[in-house]
Amino acid sequence: MPLTEEEFLSLPEFTGRQEFRDGELIELLPTKFKHSELVHRFYELLRATVEDSRVWMEAAFPLRKNRWAFPDVCVTWPEQPVVDGWLHGSPRIPIELASRGYTPDQLQEKVTDYLLYGAAEVWVIYPKSHTMLVHRPDSVVSIAADATYHCEMIGVAVTPEYRTEIE
Repeated sequence: MPLTEEEFLSLPEFTGRQEFRDGELIELLPTKFKHSELVHRFYELLRATVEDSRVWMEAAFPLRKNRWAFPDVCVTWPEQPVVDGWLHGSPRIPIELASRGYTPDQLQEKVTDYLLYGAAEVWVIYPKSHTMLVHRPDSVVSIAADATYHCEMIGVAVTPEYRTEIE
């Protein structure tokens, strides 16, 4: 049975992550250390270039009624609206690490949502292959395992080691 947004917001704490899409509660497994390490690396990389108050790990973003997004890491817009204590709309650059918790279809649905609700770019990182896809409203750029991605929008370079799991 679908949940209302109010029911979703009143759920008890959960040891993994929960996402909410059109009344459906999606429970994800807790992240493993390798995933958390990569999230932390991206967070630190972004904080070295972007104002600290605009870089977030696992923040919640209501995109619209009954549609919430929880990127692994993100950079918000300079004037990202905060309504009722929540950052509203899509962040400027949400970053998702492909993991055991998402199917390719679920990842694509998240990318589509982010772009639909205002993201300038969406980065999807594939740690096993050390690659990334940069989704924009009008294109997708594939970054090879040995290539560096330069994001001129925020002045950051994503080198291969940021996409490589620790051993």
